[in-house]
Amino acid sequence: MAIDIASAQVKLRDLTAKFDNRVSAATPFYPQVCYDASSVRSSEKYGWIGNMPGMREWLGERQFSELRSANFVLENKHWESSLAIKKTDLADDNLGQYGPVLEQLGIEAAHHPDELWFSVLEQGESTACFDGQFFFDTDHVWGNSGSQSNDITSTVVSTTAPTVAEIKTAIRKMIRSMLAFKNDQGKLYNRPTVGRLNDLTLLVPLALRDLVYDALESELISNSSNVVVDRPNIVSSPYLTSDVKLYLFKTGEAVKPFVFQRREPLTRMMKGIDDLETKDVKFMTEARYNVGYFAWWTSILCTLTT
Repeated sequence: MAIDIASAQVKLRDLTAKFDNRVSAATPFYPQVCYDASSVRSSEKYGWIGNMPGMREWLGERQFSELRSANFVLENKHWESSLAIKKTDLADDNLGQYGPVLEQLGIEAAHHPDELWFSVLEQGESTACFDGQFFFDTDHVWGNSGSQSNDITSTVVSTTAPTVAEIKTAIRKMIRSMLAFKNDQGKLYNRPTVGRLNDLTLLVPLALRDLVYDALESELISNSSNVVVDRPNIVSSPYLTSDVKLYLFKTGEAVKPFVFQRREPLTRMMKGIDDLETKDVKFMTEARYNVGYFAWWTSILCTLTT
């Protein structure tokens, strides 16, 4: 069936605009916990600065810090999504079904890094980061830091029915551990912000969402004052596959727990409108990026155990 190419192009531009608008309006979670790193190669190597150069009195010559070598390499991955739009639908102006589809494709494309990040997060107990330890591990050592754990547990009577008080105890342990991490000089990594915890983000499974809100927002628990009055930001997600694992991230610093490595941004294109040998117009998207581990000391995993 012959179609008016000029008219079809206008219709396709309208559909493409629906995709673009959804991408622009999206608010994925990953930017809160990922450092955005530009990539110029198929993979990038990450290290960290030993002897982090804090301010000191200038006596004698300057003392320079250098980036220590590391074995953590993050390879970029190539992603795509594709949709065929029938030319007969263009000719018959039967495009109502495609608008929502293009909008959903935009939403999926914008939030795909979230899906990737959640997968990386849950592999953190068995995948090494730049210091050679698992990202969530019980014995991170860096220079004079001593052995440190960002993989902790908190005891409950029942993992299927923890109490508000037990959840509150777990959150306290996470915050205390986060603020106690030291760098290779034995100095605190995460400077406490007096009276403020809102540069911390607490990620919890849906099953614990209400308990966490109750623990952090109640004025009194068992007739004792709730010391966690200024609470971390709370995020609950169905992407989490375990109902007994809580995560705490320090998100207010320049350094983030993870890295979003961006090689090629999301792009989209249309092909086939003037190709007489095909029955469809092809809508195609692609991007190159990956998510990896970065600063373990800005993350805490707490597992509820009996």
